[in-house]
Amino acid sequence: MMRSFVSVLALLSAVVGILLATSAVQAQTVVTVDPTPSRAAISLDGPSTVTIAWRVSRTSTPAGTVNSAPAQLSVGGFSAGTLGSTFTRAFPGAGTQSATFVETLVIPRDLAFRATRSGAPILVSRTFTDVISAVNDTGTVALFPSGPGSEPFSIRRLDLTFDDRSRVRVLAKGSRLRAIAEINTTGSGLIVGQWEIAPATTTSGAPVFRPLALVRQNVAGGRRVFITSPPLPTRFEGTNLVRLNITDPATLFDEPELQYYVTPESPLPERQEPRLLLMTSPSPGTPLTLTTRFAWQAVPGAKAYKLEFFPAIPVRAEPPSQDEVVANLPLDPGPAPQTDPAAGPLTGIVLPGAVTETRLKDFTLAHLPAQRRYRWIVTAIGEDGAVLGASAMREIYKP
Repeated sequence: MMRSFVSVLALLSAVVGILLATSAVQAQTVVTVDPTPSRAAISLDGPSTVTIAWRVSRTSTPAGTVNSAPAQLSVGGFSAGTLGSTFTRAFPGAGTQSATFVETLVIPRDLAFRATRSGAPILVSRTFTDVISAVNDTGTVALFPSGPGSEPFSIRRLDLTFDDRSRVRVLAKGSRLRAIAEINTTGSGLIVGQWEIAPATTTSGAPVFRPLALVRQNVAGGRRVFITSPPLPTRFEGTNLVRLNITDPATLFDEPELQYYVTPESPLPERQEPRLLLMTSPSPGTPLTLTTRFAWQAVPGAKAYKLEFFPAIPVRAEPPSQDEVVANLPLDPGPAPQTDPAAGPLTGIVLPGAVTETRLKDFTLAHLPAQRRYRWIVTAIGEDGAVLGASAMREIYKP
């Protein structure tokens, strides 16, 4: 009985000794990881190569081994796979020892795009664990996409023209016509939207737009993108509107609209010489703003009026002084000069024949930079698209 009791006590002492020894090892063992660099830039042009030096320090009295599984990749808190190989290093013990593990990783381009879209860096993490004590430490390197396309995906600018680069068209029924959207973006992502048309049957009041074609366009690296519309319907007589309505990403501006006027069919058009179209507003010296009123006398037979703006003949761009404004000038002192075909219109609008005055909308005015002079003209269009009249070319200054 006594021998059995002594044996049990000896066994318990041995177990306690082992536990105390293990506890002492854990208390004495310290593992630290210090990566170099701690952050780095990667490219969006292709796969990026990153070299990382992992400096591992182990403080422990007994000898031991430190292991590390392949590096873990994550973006925005979500795992993105592993890279690299397993590391193993034996340490002799007796104090603090250090070792450096150097590896070169190739970061896929699609992972860089994923980081750009999420707005978070790619995190490369390695955990080094002491085999005996299970003590471990983790080092992390942050990789940031840089260069063109690394910014958050957004649309900075949207410009619309017709396929002949004009911003306003007058054409006959059945004519071919397309619109072209020029989009400036930052970052990488997917443009989602649709071409929309407001036929002439709805534009006499509040325009009613209906879908014409869906748009899904991938953009990589931030660049200028051109999107062409399907053929635009030209069977509706009168003023039609077309626009590209972008639903994603959200834009901070109103989408511009293009106008085109479809003339009625006239199998036997009666041609007549263009007549002088008399302008009544704005007066000379009036600055060009959103409140500037353009008005003119009606031309018999006109089915539409076209107001267009052209670059001014190069002169020193200064606002007209009040001393230069001469009162009681005739409405149009001379005949309308021909426009320069090499300098097409910068912008313009088409109005129904019953409308003889208008003010520019903000997206039309946006095509005309400030602190410059411009030439402008109003043209009357007949049933078959013929020019019935035109005003004299005038100059105006946008402050």
